[in-house]
Amino acid sequence: MACAAAVAERGLTVRLVGAHLPGEASLAAAGLLAPSVERGEGHSHAFAVAARDRYPSYLAWLRERTGMDVPMSRDGIVQLAVNDAGIRGLKRAMPTGSRWLDALELTALEPALRHGLGGVMHDGDGWVDTAVLVDALRRVVGSDPRVVVTGERVTAIRFGSVASAITEPGGKYDAQHIVLAAGAWSPRIAGLPRTLPIEPVRGQMLAYAAALLTRAIYGPTGYVVPRTDGRTLVGATMERVGFDAGNTDAGVARLEKTAGEILPQLTGLRPASAWAGIRPMSPDHQPILGPDPEQPRLIYATGHSRNGVLMTPLTADCVAAFVCGDPLPMDLAAFAADRFREGSFQATVD
Repeated sequence: MACAAAVAERGLTVRLVGAHLPGEASLAAAGLLAPSVERGEGHSHAFAVAARDRYPSYLAWLRERTGMDVPMSRDGIVQLAVNDAGIRGLKRAMPTGSRWLDALELTALEPALRHGLGGVMHDGDGWVDTAVLVDALRRVVGSDPRVVVTGERVTAIRFGSVASAITEPGGKYDAQHIVLAAGAWSPRIAGLPRTLPIEPVRGQMLAYAAALLTRAIYGPTGYVVPRTDGRTLVGATMERVGFDAGNTDAGVARLEKTAGEILPQLTGLRPASAWAGIRPMSPDHQPILGPDPEQPRLIYATGHSRNGVLMTPLTADCVAAFVCGDPLPMDLAAFAADRFREGSFQATVD
């Protein structure tokens, strides 16, 4: 939807073709804007930081188009130390630009973390409410006369005098360019010029009906994220189970343990809800973004791994630039589709 909206904003006509599938990642995500915590290298990290910093103007544009305020926090993210080993590890890995909080500073910042021994503050990081973001994007594409939304599942693409998308009901839609943004399902579309090294990796999540924090906190085994509706989200597992988007007793128990490590107040409290999403993981955890080297009418916007929501606005900017032949806002060499060797397609799951 973000790519469609960005291309239409530049005056082109777009057909957005897709069907909802169990486990689609956007609505399942916690919406962390955390390039300082989940760091890439070189251009990858620069892209993630630029994507985070794109959010204020992007949400302002969505507000102008829809009247919707998408909740977002840029109050920083804290990595919490709960034992001496945690202190040593966090101080050793603390990146330039982040700062150490001692126990008193931590408690003053977040009183619910009074059990913590300290932590690393990553200023400028934060979160966005993905559910409201998706609603706002749905409203943008649904109201733009240059966007036609077709609720069909694409099964194949073909290239001749035009590029064509073939759908499950037998539809055929022609265009000058095709943008492939099908998440974990991208490799299942027939007719791609190359094998896409994207693996489905399940992430289970919990929510508690408790408001204890003002910012996102990473603990030893996961994270918690506040929502403006009074909930606290807890995530997330990393499981190779194919496209199974169900919750498991083991996954829920692991997340309950994570919740208790970060917020002892949640220990013994029953989660209000649980869900799961399917991440599109690439081997290096970086997106596949840009034209196919052999078939430039095909533009990839997939494989964003754990940072799909973070990279949404800037990915859309880049896709629109490719389609229109405009200068790119960022160097995308690190995200080229041909950077992987054939046969080396398994992602690393921590």
